[in-house]
Amino acid sequence: MKQFLEVKSQYEDTLVLFRMGDFYETFLEDAEITAKVLGIVLTKRANGKASDVALAGFPYHALDNYLPKLVKAGHRVAICEQVEDPKLAKGIVKREVIEVVTPGTLISDQALSKKSNRYIGSVTFQKNFAGFAFLDPSTGEFHIGECPVDQLKDNLLKFSPSEMILDESVVYSTTEWYREFRPFITQIENWIFDQDSSYRALTQHFNLKSLKGFGCDELKLAISAGGALLHHIKSNLSSTLDHVSKIVPVFNEGFMGLDGFTIRNLEVFQSLATQGTHGTLVDCIDETQTAGGGRLLRRWLHYPLTDIKRINARLDVVDAFSKNVRLMKSIRESLGKTADLERILGKVNHGKASPRDVIGIALTLQKIPDWQKELISADDQNLTLLAKSFIDTNSITEKILSLINQDTPIQVKMGNIICKGVDSDLDELRTLLNSGKEWIDNFQSSLREELDIPKLKVGFNRVFGYYIEVTKVHQDKVPETFIRKQTLVNSERYITEELKEYEDKILNAEEKIFTIESNIFSELCQFLLCTISDIHTNAKAINRMDLLVGFSATSLNQNFVRPELTNNPELEINQGRHPVVEQLLPSTEKFIPNDLSMDSTINQIHLITGPNMAGKSTYLRQVGLIVLMAQIGSFVSANSAKIGVVDKLFTRVGA
Repeated sequence: MKQFLEVKSQYEDTLVLFRMGDFYETFLEDAEITAKVLGIVLTKRANGKASDVALAGFPYHALDNYLPKLVKAGHRVAICEQVEDPKLAKGIVKREVIEVVTPGTLISDQALSKKSNRYIGSVTFQKNFAGFAFLDPSTGEFHIGECPVDQLKDNLLKFSPSEMILDESVVYSTTEWYREFRPFITQIENWIFDQDSSYRALTQHFNLKSLKGFGCDELKLAISAGGALLHHIKSNLSSTLDHVSKIVPVFNEGFMGLDGFTIRNLEVFQSLATQGTHGTLVDCIDETQTAGGGRLLRRWLHYPLTDIKRINARLDVVDAFSKNVRLMKSIRESLGKTADLERILGKVNHGKASPRDVIGIALTLQKIPDWQKELISADDQNLTLLAKSFIDTNSITEKILSLINQDTPIQVKMGNIICKGVDSDLDELRTLLNSGKEWIDNFQSSLREELDIPKLKVGFNRVFGYYIEVTKVHQDKVPETFIRKQTLVNSERYITEELKEYEDKILNAEEKIFTIESNIFSELCQFLLCTISDIHTNAKAINRMDLLVGFSATSLNQNFVRPELTNNPELEINQGRHPVVEQLLPSTEKFIPNDLSMDSTINQIHLITGPNMAGKSTYLRQVGLIVLMAQIGSFVSANSAKIGVVDKLFTRVGA
């Protein structure tokens, strides 16, 4: 208890999960909270002369199931691990807090939504301006930017951080952005936001002399927020964040302005009726096969383009896939069998990747040469350019497949993860284990013959290890060299020196195998961290290809057309349809299409009248959604559309 109390004194506002053997235990008030949140039994244990101590715990292998529940209930959780081998410990096993988990640093698969990012953010203020930073620890995506304070709410909406880091002097409870989103708040010391310290922290992390290459060298407030955020995450996750390989500055230039009111009214991500995703634009047009492609779609919807050249570059690829349906279907089928490279790299960085995760990297990268051949063979310059967006990672694939068995188990401790021939000592130890049954059979046969006991049995259990079982009928034949281990109703169990030596040999072999395989796997993970930039490049290319080929599938499935984009103040939509409403209609009903013609001279303003439920709001939303879809590079729900690019989209729909 003394050791626990010492740890708890350093983490007073945190639930401490205290590793004791194969269990995580909580004590005192922590135990009461844990038992209530998780629905597990609250017990008590004697504490010497002191009163009984409340206790609640769960097996260590259940951590990934229980940890998200504790965090989602609003608690910080400190994980206190045994940091030395109990067999070698002199006295109490040494324990240390290895990470503090909060909503923003929760990276277990059970807590993450595959197609949504989970950002932790930070913000710092100077007069009427704010510097902000957002980082997804699970993928390594890192964004920083600045804005007037009154625009902070809209920037928060685009990243939806689950946690915000503020300096301890900030009073946040009455601010508009906090009342709107109510993220989990962590306040840290002011000096961590120091601009010079933050700049050094960022340049050191990226091993650079300046941040000019990222285009954010002059964003003083943003750098303060970014450096503080990086410092906080590294401190609490005990992670180097090697998978955070670049900074993406957040600029409004080149993107359509979308405020929170507009995004809500157009039901882009959340239905006004159900508060869920069913009946939203993202649900309607998301045909992505990969988690990364789904996350990219959500990013594009928050940041529609205003540069016609960039928009058309996307539309050209969608058009090319639409004209090569066989290629589109082939690539989509292949994409459905890929792994989430970005999140696996995050797990590698945090030391939580499994052998199966690493095989997933290889099997995904292995598909790239085939995709490139298919894209180039289509004889379309846009698809050829897409093929060239991938880089050669064959050496990474070969390295992984030469070390890890493709049918590897999910955990290193389950064994047989390393290929035969990689390590001669490992191969010898495996041979020893594999020949174990033969040795036991021979040993059993020789004893039966020597002692004339036909039903003598050599067995094994986890409590007593190997044993020789003799029925009581033949007790008089047991030699004095047999050592009694256990008495049963109808038999006795014994051990001999020879059997004990064999047992030690086998158990030592298993331990040595685990050590060798763990070391090889750790070295491979370090290799992956050194090649992380190349893997990230291909991950981004996969995400982009998946999203664009998904747009093509949507256009064919829902009869969308390619919009024509201009820089003129005009909007011509022929037979336009609301993409979501049309999809939700029963098969027996048909959406009635509508036209729209607007420009800056004759048709500048339209007045729409009609009774309640006549479709006025649907018509307004339909126009807004068609423009939004066009400017992210998607085909649109109309017979034809000529759209003058807009720099901002406003809505005032309904009462």
